[in-house]
This record gives sequence, structure tokens and C-alpha cells, in this order.
Amino acid sequence: MMVNHLFRKARRGQLQIAETLVSVSLMLILALLLINAADQVNKTQSDLENLRNTASDILITADEANLLRPVVYLHDQTEYRSEFNYHLEVLNDYITLSLRGGVGFILRMSEVQDNGNEDEYIYLIGSQAIILSLQQGGESILSDYFVGSFSSSEYGQYTTHYIVELYLWEKI
Repeated sequence: MMVNHLFRKARRGQLQIAETLVSVSLMLILALLLINAADQVNKTQSDLENLRNTASDILITADEANLLRPVVYLHDQTEYRSEFNYHLEVLNDYITLSLRGGVGFILRMSEVQDNGNEDEYIYLIGSQAIILSLQQGGESILSDYFVGSFSSSEYGQYTTHYIVELYLWEKI
């Protein structure tokens, strides 16, 4: 009888140890899941911030390299249609080469009126349909750039104000 009693205590002790090990394992798994989730949130925020910085850098550099303003100001000038297409192609290539693989983009602009932006956008690269599909799920960033005038000995002088917007997003 005493042996049976000791056997039950030993068995109960083994069960308690097993339960403790299972509990500790579950807590470790939960901790790892929480750490992974927090890391994913930080990574997403970091990726979006990097995209925002990239978009700003692209717009600034494109303007400094005289790629952006000819596209903005020649978009509706029929006499400079071939020059517009050339500059647009070079700008598109520049943006594409500036981005890492798996990042999509749209470039659009709107005229600035006295009372703010005009509601109508002019899509230079991409379309409104792409933006509407992005609003259905994917995270994107938007970078604005003000363009106030353009003077060129070849194309003339323009004083209309525009806000140029570059959307960037991670492709799935």
C-alpha cells in the first residue's frame, strides 16, 4: 500500500512537471509571437518612412536635374508634344531606376488656384484607377512638391503654380 501511495505521488509530481513545462512552452511561444508582431509593425512603419523619404528625394532630385519642370509645364503644349514625351520618358526611367524592385508609383499634378488646389488632377504617369485600387487595401505614401514657375530659352516662361504628387507603394 505504501509503494502504491509513493507511486501516485511520484506520478502526480511528474504530471505537475509536465504541466509546468507545457505552460512555460506556451508562454514562450506567445512571447515570440508578440515580439514578431511588434517587429512587423516597426518594420512596416520603417518601410513607409523610407518610402516617404525616397519619394521626396526623387522629386527634389528630378527638379534639380531639370527633369520635372519640362514635364509639368509642357504637358498641354501641343507645339512641344515630342519634347514633352521625351522628358516624360526620361523622368519615368529616372523614377523607375531610383526605386527598388517591388515598388510601384504614380505621378500626378494639380494646378494651384488662389483658393487652394484644383480638384482635377493631371496624371503624368499612371492613372486614377490605380489609386482607387490602392485605396482598397495596400498601404501607400504620398509626397507633394510645389512647382511655381519654369523659364526656358527653348520653351518660354511659365508662371502657373502646380503641386506635383508622387505616390509610392509596395507591390504585392
